[in-house]
Amino acid sequence: MDTSKYKALYLQEADEHLSGIEKGLLGLEKGEDNPSPVENLFRHYHSIKGMSASMGYENISRLSHAQEDLLDRVRSKRLKLSSAMLTALFKCTDALKELIKRVEEDKPLTYDVDPLIGEIKGLIEGRAPAPQNVPAPAAELKLSQTMKVDVKIFDGLLATAGDLFMTLSSFKTLTQGNRSIAVKDSLHTLGRSINALYDNIISARMLPIKDLTEGLPRVVRDISSDTGKTVDLKVEGAEISVDRAILENLASPLVHMIRNAVDHGIEPPGKRAEANKPSVGTITINAYIKKNRVIIEVSDDGGGIDREKVIARAIGMGVPAERIRAMSDEDVLMLVCTPGLSVKEEVTEISGRGVGMDVVKSAVEAFGGGLRIESEKGLGTKVIMELPRTSSIVKALLVTAGNELFLLPASRIEQVLEAKNAELAGGTFKYGGRDIPLISLDKALGIKENSAKDVYTIVIVEDGVKAESAVNIENSAAIKVDDFKDEIDAYIKPLLPPISKLWGVSGITVMADGRPVFLLDVRQIISRALKRVSL
Repeated sequence: MDTSKYKALYLQEADEHLSGIEKGLLGLEKGEDNPSPVENLFRHYHSIKGMSASMGYENISRLSHAQEDLLDRVRSKRLKLSSAMLTALFKCTDALKELIKRVEEDKPLTYDVDPLIGEIKGLIEGRAPAPQNVPAPAAELKLSQTMKVDVKIFDGLLATAGDLFMTLSSFKTLTQGNRSIAVKDSLHTLGRSINALYDNIISARMLPIKDLTEGLPRVVRDISSDTGKTVDLKVEGAEISVDRAILENLASPLVHMIRNAVDHGIEPPGKRAEANKPSVGTITINAYIKKNRVIIEVSDDGGGIDREKVIARAIGMGVPAERIRAMSDEDVLMLVCTPGLSVKEEVTEISGRGVGMDVVKSAVEAFGGGLRIESEKGLGTKVIMELPRTSSIVKALLVTAGNELFLLPASRIEQVLEAKNAELAGGTFKYGGRDIPLISLDKALGIKENSAKDVYTIVIVEDGVKAESAVNIENSAAIKVDDFKDEIDAYIKPLLPPISKLWGVSGITVMADGRPVFLLDVRQIISRALKRVSL
């Protein structure tokens, strides 16, 4: 029988069962003694066994059967669950992962499961079999590559929707002077249809954050075991959905942050006792929505970041001391994102090589996000990522600086107003009874200025990465532009090397007339402006 047409469904269900197995084993390891975890585990193994036998994957079926036999005796009280059994079940689960990965990659299933099956049989018979060494899986998070519709199809559909949005904007511009009700109704209907198409495509691409975080408890377990620490992981807001493309790019940053939290942040049990802290450290992942962005916070209750050590390491790497003295507390903490900077005294397999937070920062910023760090010595550290919920198409305002056209993301705009040239002297602008940084866009981007005007357009923008409690001067700025035009739905493409290194922009779109237009990076622009004001 040709089973190839059932492979996608098999992989999808196998991933779900493996996720359930890991959650169940972790629950049993924590001492959950009610029958539900054992019953659920038994069902997962039984399902994998049956599915694999039907597909002809003999090794997977045999290994699942052996684990099922062990769980059957535990649930019927013929055997008492031991730590040795849990260790063996974890190793067998890693082997199942490897085998199913080979199925996904069309590789031969030449994995010898007999030693593992022998270890399980020894535990069932009350013997102490020689433990089998199974290579531990890499500490990584991975989303299933199997969907009912290939991801590339959705990428193509999204690109097509982006082209339609830009064409619609062009039609609106061309028909601005047309008073025909029929034309306006047609454009409205077309716009509504394109929006519906886009919403449906995005909905199909959205995945809950839990699809990524479900693999984290095992990562925490393995890393904390290696460091001799006991760490608990809490996840809040995991039901929030994010574009699959963004979630995939978040996998590596999350693993880096978990590594840092366990190895750098959480103290050893002895030090925690001296600080009157619980012996078990806690890492919390909290996700929530702010406007049309998702905020993901990764915090720990460890020892916090030693600022003096960070400063010393930064100076040792060549950062001028006078520059550091002029930095705000937040800027000092962000020095840990300097490539190669590590405050870890010794190099381990987990961390200490000076890689980690620079990777996190680069990855988050690569898809239009922002990152900041909060830390209090002795109390812990919080890394805050602000991310778009969807990629590619954003509402943006067209603005001009000199003879150039740019896009400002609408989600960052508080207000658009006009100001006389005489009101724009100095480096600040009076807004809402407060002084905020004033940035001339042409000067900031090195664009040749037009001749002076009597009246300029001022766009008040905010940096959503800043804390809710921060004073206003820390999260808002006034950008001076020559003029503003329409608000459009723009299909934003990522910047590729070498233009990916350009300062002040985070993406690019192509207008209907063929003109390339950059999307401005408000976070970078405000950050530079604030540093100029503070100096």
